[in-house]
Amino acid sequence: MEYHHGERLAHVGSLPTMAADRYGEKTAFSFMGSEQSYAEFEAQANKVANVLVNHGVHPGDRVGLFIPNTTQFPAAHFGVIKAGAVSTPLNLRMDPETLAYVIQDAGIDTMIASAFLADEAQELAAAAGVETLFLPGVADEERGVVNYSHATMDASDEFESIERDLEDVCIQPYTSGTTGRPKGVLLSHRNVLSTLESYSLGGLGVDADDSILLVLPMFHIYALNALLGSYLYRGGTMVLQPEPDPVNMLKAIDEHTLTKFAGVPAMYTMMFREYRENPEQYDLSSLEDVTCAAAPLAEEVRRQIEEAWNVPVVEGWGMTETAPAGTIEPVHGVRKAAGCIGPPLPGIELKIVDPATRETKVGPDDLEPFPDPEIDFDEEETVTGELAIRGPNVFEGYHNRPEKTDEVFDDAGWFYTEDVARVDEDGYFWMVDRADDMILTGGNNVYPAEVEDALYEHEAVAEAAVVAAEHEVKGEAPVAFVVPEADADVTESDIRSFALERVATYAHPRRVFVVDELPRSATQKVQRYVLEEEVERRLEEPLQSSDEKL
Repeated sequence: MEYHHGERLAHVGSLPTMAADRYGEKTAFSFMGSEQSYAEFEAQANKVANVLVNHGVHPGDRVGLFIPNTTQFPAAHFGVIKAGAVSTPLNLRMDPETLAYVIQDAGIDTMIASAFLADEAQELAAAAGVETLFLPGVADEERGVVNYSHATMDASDEFESIERDLEDVCIQPYTSGTTGRPKGVLLSHRNVLSTLESYSLGGLGVDADDSILLVLPMFHIYALNALLGSYLYRGGTMVLQPEPDPVNMLKAIDEHTLTKFAGVPAMYTMMFREYRENPEQYDLSSLEDVTCAAAPLAEEVRRQIEEAWNVPVVEGWGMTETAPAGTIEPVHGVRKAAGCIGPPLPGIELKIVDPATRETKVGPDDLEPFPDPEIDFDEEETVTGELAIRGPNVFEGYHNRPEKTDEVFDDAGWFYTEDVARVDEDGYFWMVDRADDMILTGGNNVYPAEVEDALYEHEAVAEAAVVAAEHEVKGEAPVAFVVPEADADVTESDIRSFALERVATYAHPRRVFVVDELPRSATQKVQRYVLEEEVERRLEEPLQSSDEKL
């Protein structure tokens, strides 16, 4: 597989070496006022690899990473892969019981943790039966705790990466588990390298002059591969922040004159609220574009950001299972509206299928080189359905879940995502919603994202989420949770009336609950299952037909 400048990367562990050869003393990472060059990063990753091998880690072993966004994470991650082992980033926002399940499911015997999380790491390692815990500044032989700082300091900064095949697994992240137990996703060297190639050829437009605030957690696949991997590949500079504080994010963009930013909708909402209140405190003129991941950005929020910051907001789509390459809006050229996730990245095929039968509605051949004239792209029902993807970036399967793996793949290698999208005559895809989030009310399909977009147009609504509630006649119907803007006076009847003017009658929320905040996952996605449980708690009986009235 050929990569940038015709060079061949043998496997993912070769990436730091290639980056150090190309970019040397250029700054790779900036964290809390200190900088780390590409050469220093490569040396540190080699030290980690030597430490792991010397402590008995073998090729294919799973090594857990319990580390926030600090310079320790990239070195540990690539050190694990250089050693031929499998990096398993642990979601710091998961509860201890779920984390213990993940560690045991993955078969993690060795874990590398941050000094910032020393107590939590030791408790977790003991509960999950981890044999060796590498922890900076702490040593306890009886409990299997090794002083990470001393071990890496004494290790050689040269390492001959262990040979691995492109089909071998190198990363095993876990899904967020919002619809059940988290699932281990098996990503091979081929999956990850093809993702870097796709983003390099047609994606993020990164080069060595670019710099980005890396505040999305690196235990999440978008930050890990699309950002960390792409910037190492292209020689950009990454400013690391462990937590998404709006003031600190805006200050970092200003003080470091960053050219790029990547976040999720909740981050943009927080940041824009702070910026709107104190615009004179932040100079964001260095920004060239910003990227939104994880979920569609509300149309009104996108419009306000593009106008105020004078930058394009770029949206795309991908999943842990796609490593996460899928689609992305072009920064230059044809640009559309909020919800557009762009065309497929190079090397990737997409199609729209019927969610029930998997029958193809719009396939790759229907779009290239020209749209099929027999397809009516103006008829949304015709061009909307489940998104299926095929390409070298798509994962090898779920760890210990052969039945689930067989369920989501077909014999031709298509992976069925359960995401609902539509495609237009230009071959641009538009995210609609998750198939399992769709609300079926009286035979009509309601996609929560479309109702939420309408609610965001209300000047007093800062955040909104729509979920299903049981209905006595229609089976289920939409209800909404809204977070008001500061000092705004919001009433249920006002929001319902506002929505009814903008969405179909069957789609308007039958109840509106005003709350202080929405429950969110580590990647700031709204946890709809928590809201569904809250609906059951608040509504003692199914919605009645009388709830239709305002």
